[in-house]
Amino acid sequence: MIRPLRLLRLWQFLGLLGVCVLIQQSLTPSPAVEVGLPGGDKLLHFSAYAFLMSWFGFIYLPGKTYLQIGAGLILMGITMEILQETTGYRSFERNDLICNLLGVVAGWFLARTRLSMALVHLEKALAHLER
Repeated sequence: MIRPLRLLRLWQFLGLLGVCVLIQQSLTPSPAVEVGLPGGDKLLHFSAYAFLMSWFGFIYLPGKTYLQIGAGLILMGITMEILQETTGYRSFERNDLICNLLGVVAGWFLARTRLSMALVHLEKALAHLER
């Protein structure tokens, strides 16, 4: 089930764009974003997957779709780690995989809060500005 969004295609496109950027950043020799903290890349893994899961949670209503999105993101995280090992310049890291999984779980919980109505409220505010 989908939330009542006028700009549904835009929100879906932006979510898929986020997935594409994550894939690109996962497979590039030197990612554009680096955190200058020890283990900072783990924070990036967690944040990226939490953001994507919650973003799609802003679009879709809780239920079977959440489980499918979460499973897809977890599968993507596993695939990215395996592909990194094959590049010769990146490596498979179990802790990255764990952070990806924890990010999806955190995003799943965030998407079940009132925050999940963010796009609905944004569209209402934009419609109000158009008047």
